[in-house]
Amino acid sequence: MATMHVDEIKALAQHAHSDAAVCDALFEALWGDNCEDAVHSAWALTHLPKSDNDTFDAHRDALVSLAVTTPNTSLRRLTLALLERLEWTAPDNETDDGADSESRAYTGVCPYVQLLNFSLEHLMMPEEPYGVRTLCMKLAYTLSLPYPELLAELRQSLLLIEPSELGSGIRHTRKKILEKIN
Repeated sequence: MATMHVDEIKALAQHAHSDAAVCDALFEALWGDNCEDAVHSAWALTHLPKSDNDTFDAHRDALVSLAVTTPNTSLRRLTLALLERLEWTAPDNETDDGADSESRAYTGVCPYVQLLNFSLEHLMMPEEPYGVRTLCMKLAYTLSLPYPELLAELRQSLLLIEPSELGSGIRHTRKKILEKIN
């Protein structure tokens, strides 16, 4: 796939919105061998209307896995943007229902502990682009919201970031999240 322009991406997103097979092809391309195709597909998916968020929800676990493992910064940012669009609520069946201790140890308190840990780690990394760090802040906040102890950890992490070393967008996001936590 050659370099695509935003008008082509928007047209592809509009086509995917009206054709489930095209939408499925975009999701398949995310995990394909061609990184450029994966980035273009993720970019097109970010242009789908919010009414298509249920489509992302069906791929939630795979998107989390892709976001935390991809070495490509653009694909990571776009995948995090897709995840940020989703609802993240604590599951109703979070009580101890007899699940084995290994599965409880993996999920811990938060059902998406892998994404939460990734977000908490990467929001602190100065080498990450501001877009990735901002999305990590937003996701960490959303995932921590039902859990006061995780919100306290996020607050401490955000307080460790020196605002003077940040761009205005990430500084604003940090400030807004700290206000919400307080």
